[in-house]
Amino acid sequence: MVFAIDVGLLFEVVWASALAGAVVSVLFALVVLFGARSAETRRAGNGAAAMAYGAAAAVAFSAFAFLVAYAVHLMLSKG
Repeated sequence: MVFAIDVGLLFEVVWASALAGAVVSVLFALVVLFGARSAETRRAGNGAAAMAYGAAAAVAFSAFAFLVAYAVHLMLSKG
C-alpha cells in the first residue's frame, strides 16, 4: 500500500482548522468593532461608554493574541 489515509484524522484536521479560523477571525473583527465604537463614543463625549468599548476591545485582543500564540506554540512543539 503506497498511500494510507486515515479519514477520521483528516476530518479532524479539517473541522479543527475551520473552527480555529472562524474563532480567530471573529475575535479580530470584535477588536476592530469595539475599537471603532470606542473612538466614536469618545468623540461624541460619552467617556464611560468609550472606556467600556475600549476594555472590550482589549479583552478581545488579548484572547486573539493568546490563541495565535498558542497556535504557534502547537505548530513548533515536537509533540
